[in-house]
Amino acid sequence: MRRELLIGLDVGTTRACALVMDGEGSVRGRAGCALECRFPVAGWVEQDPRSMWERSLAVLRDALAEADASARDVAGLGVATQRSTVIAWDAQSGQVLAPAIGWQDQRTAARAEELQARGVPMPVQASATKLEWLLQSENRVAEAARAGRLRLGTPDVWLTDRLTGGSRFVTDPSCASGTGLFDSREGSWMEPVLALFGVPGEALPEVVATAEIVAETPGELLGAPVPVAARVGDQQSASFAQGVHRAGEAKLTLGTAAMLEVHTGGTLQQAGPGAHALALWRLPETAMQYCVESSVHTAGAVVEWLVGIGLLSDVDSLDRVAREVDDAEGVVFVPALQGLGTPYLDDAARGLLGGLTRGSKAAHVVRAAVDGLAQRCVDLCEANGLGATPLRVDGGLARSELLLQTLADLGGRVIHRA
Repeated sequence: MRRELLIGLDVGTTRACALVMDGEGSVRGRAGCALECRFPVAGWVEQDPRSMWERSLAVLRDALAEADASARDVAGLGVATQRSTVIAWDAQSGQVLAPAIGWQDQRTAARAEELQARGVPMPVQASATKLEWLLQSENRVAEAARAGRLRLGTPDVWLTDRLTGGSRFVTDPSCASGTGLFDSREGSWMEPVLALFGVPGEALPEVVATAEIVAETPGELLGAPVPVAARVGDQQSASFAQGVHRAGEAKLTLGTAAMLEVHTGGTLQQAGPGAHALALWRLPETAMQYCVESSVHTAGAVVEWLVGIGLLSDVDSLDRVAREVDDAEGVVFVPALQGLGTPYLDDAARGLLGGLTRGSKAAHVVRAAVDGLAQRCVDLCEANGLGATPLRVDGGLARSELLLQTLADLGGRVIHRA
């Protein structure tokens, strides 16, 4: 039996998707479903890891069914996930010990500010303060740590654990570098930083190559064993898929947030204000590659907010409504609904809507939101000194012709959409 197919699982903040492809790069099957986020307290963002796993397994099965394929046809399965969300579970039982704390969660903002004031550059979006909070605030997590049964990880670790029947507890450098606990240059967890946050090193996963077969799925999951061949952070995965393979190349992903990755080659470079130097990936038998990442905290989330307050009927109506007017006519929108990212890194900042008159319509506000999002993305490019370099763009919000044209006009650059 020739294994000719590959299957990818992409678990983001709000959706899980699976894609079956053949050796020629053609899509044979796809499936997706929504993931739920809960907001129990203002600024808190939580998810159910069990639901994340169940829905991920469902879309894998549905994608294979749509491809009219069997697991016996699959040469390898790869997992790309959101990165800094944290999950705690019991190593023996596999039982989840607390809700997952989402990467956008702000409950540890005061702790992050305290650390930054002490000269420790730890953004609230990183995993470190979230892991510290779990260990200090969730009794079941603390008990498992004392008993030596605790497993801590980002979504790639949790899903790989489930996909391998609990046999492999691993991550890759791209996801590990988003925790704030990983030395990307040395390729290992930083013991002094683990001690600072009270994170037991034995509760963290082994760091393996981004593309490396670590195990096979139990036969009952998909109908036959499938090699689990890769795990990677979603932004680094998008960079690879977009062909950002050489130093100086860049891509912008317009998802829930907007994330710019600039490839820096085999050198971990110093990042500018509000940006972060991260591992990009490590392929088998090759040296680590690095990037500088910059972000707009709310991008697609702004469009979802516009839907939520009734200015849009759905996310796909963005361009139609915005084009009802020729321009925003003085209305200004700053998309800082969850703080300002690069180059300001001000988590206390909040969104701003101004310039309103009695003649302002919903379309003016929507148009201003498009302008504001485009300007913030231009801020990222300018902060990284991209100049007029063509920019590769992907993500759900990249479907907006108006947003990409505005980005091209404001930034004075060619845009290549995936």
